[in-house]
Amino acid sequence: MTYQEDRICNTSDLKFTTKGLDPKSLTTTELAAQTFASFFPYSWNFIYAKNIDRTSKPEWKTETRYPITGRRLYDYWADNETLIGVRFDNQTEYALLDIDKGSPYHPSNNHEKFKTVLQALEDIGLVRPLIVQSSHSEGLHIYYPLWQEVPSFGIACAIKSCLQKNNCEIAAGVIESFPNTKKYDSEYNGHRLPLQTGSYQLDNDLQIIGRDLNQFVETWLTVQEHQDIDLLKQAIAEAKANYQPPKDNRKLIKWREDLEQQIQQGWTGQGQSNQLLYLMGKYARVFLGCEEDEAIAEYITKTAKTAAGFIKFCGDIKRLEQKAKDIAKWCMKHHFPWGSKKEEQSNDESEDIKNKKSQKQAERLERIRTTVNELNKTGEMPETIRGMAQAIAKIAKVSVETLYDNKQLWHPEFTESRNSTNTNNSAPSPIAIAPPIEQAEIQTERTVTEKALYKALPPSETPLRGQELPKFADVDFQVATDLPKSSQKSGDLMWIETHGRLSSPKAEISKVAISQNPSTRTANADCLRPYEPPKSEPISAIGSRIGYLRTLLETPIFRKSKSASEIASLQAELEKLERDRQTNSSP
Repeated sequence: MTYQEDRICNTSDLKFTTKGLDPKSLTTTELAAQTFASFFPYSWNFIYAKNIDRTSKPEWKTETRYPITGRRLYDYWADNETLIGVRFDNQTEYALLDIDKGSPYHPSNNHEKFKTVLQALEDIGLVRPLIVQSSHSEGLHIYYPLWQEVPSFGIACAIKSCLQKNNCEIAAGVIESFPNTKKYDSEYNGHRLPLQTGSYQLDNDLQIIGRDLNQFVETWLTVQEHQDIDLLKQAIAEAKANYQPPKDNRKLIKWREDLEQQIQQGWTGQGQSNQLLYLMGKYARVFLGCEEDEAIAEYITKTAKTAAGFIKFCGDIKRLEQKAKDIAKWCMKHHFPWGSKKEEQSNDESEDIKNKKSQKQAERLERIRTTVNELNKTGEMPETIRGMAQAIAKIAKVSVETLYDNKQLWHPEFTESRNSTNTNNSAPSPIAIAPPIEQAEIQTERTVTEKALYKALPPSETPLRGQELPKFADVDFQVATDLPKSSQKSGDLMWIETHGRLSSPKAEISKVAISQNPSTRTANADCLRPYEPPKSEPISAIGSRIGYLRTLLETPIFRKSKSASEIASLQAELEKLERDRQTNSSP
């Protein structure tokens, strides 16, 4: 016995590595058994079953109380009355595919699909398989031994992603992958060991070679050297980065069962056709994965004709095919196969959508500008911020949120600052004169034009009471006949104090009058001083925010779009700002 054989045989129940082992050195049964056991090193939660007969399915159980040793694993494997299986640790040196006899990917059913599976795995570095008949059921276990450990979850993701890209279905009874993509707090699925009762090693032509353990171990060690580990690691990294854990499908199962139950029940009375046909189309689209409306329509037609009560209660027998097509188009538009994602739009479609959005936004802004200009020209622009927003939104057919996103187009904070800049180099604005004073005698009211009403007079030329006022060529007196009267004793606040902002007076308000006796045109010197409006500071940021919050809270349509908690938060913010403003304004 060579030194290598002696070293292996004297290392019992320790983790055994097959790296660098010469397959030709495996000459004794003891050495082959130990090497075979080393292929499956994870000893916890192993599975076992009684090997009763070849016709019944094994009843697998999991042993969770203790791990299994390598010697015990081999003894169970060699016992014809016992079936033994193992699970995976965090790292693995092999992967396995399980293809049942009834699977569409089994070579006896479709050899081309079987080749598709093997060729797909070559793209991720799994080049050489070791194929075994799993049991008397004639299913296949396709092993991929590796000469270097890789993460178990990583290779599970890589295999799953690779097969899905090649349109291969991964499901129980079709193709099962070991290790599997499991949840974090669960064990990997277990599989039975090869070459037990009913299991045989197969050659490349899928012909039975036999159950010789030495030959199996030698093939395993030879095959593992041909795998492309670098390519496999790259595929693992990509697959793990793109992996999305499955969602809880309990609701999905319940939904599917409900649909199947309603479809199976069929018609039980009149007026059920639309609902039942729609349920059939939805089932075909979501759970059968139909990708074309023709397939959905065909399923609806066939299922409806075989459903209970169709002849007796369905009132659309003559129009069934056309109705099935209409429902199929609806289902294609509004439902998607379970587990799939909506296809991303093409670049052209995305560009068209962006262009349409930009065009609509430009149209909205233009409507706002036009509405603001019309309201200002006609003098119908409301005096309050809230009134302005509501009027503009109603006429321009935009939301108030859009208005506040574009305040530079209408809000006085922006428009007045712009107007003041523009008028620095232009003619002065009209002078505002105090409201008319009610006289005991017949009152006349005169409005002032843009020209100055009185020129400054030296003290020596100040007219006394009863004297006639000096006449100037550039003074323009106009008599207003139907202006409303206002009392000097009125307790109303000034406009700026009521509404909390500065704004250009409306055209009709800018006309103010001086009450005088038209027959004598006399007054004392104090009456000759032009009226100057009180100076006020521009509205602050707090005032602007208060106005916005009031608009938001006092307008029902805006309140409906907010939750109760959001409204409470906005109300609290408004109250705080009002208290702050009151505190700052108090001396």
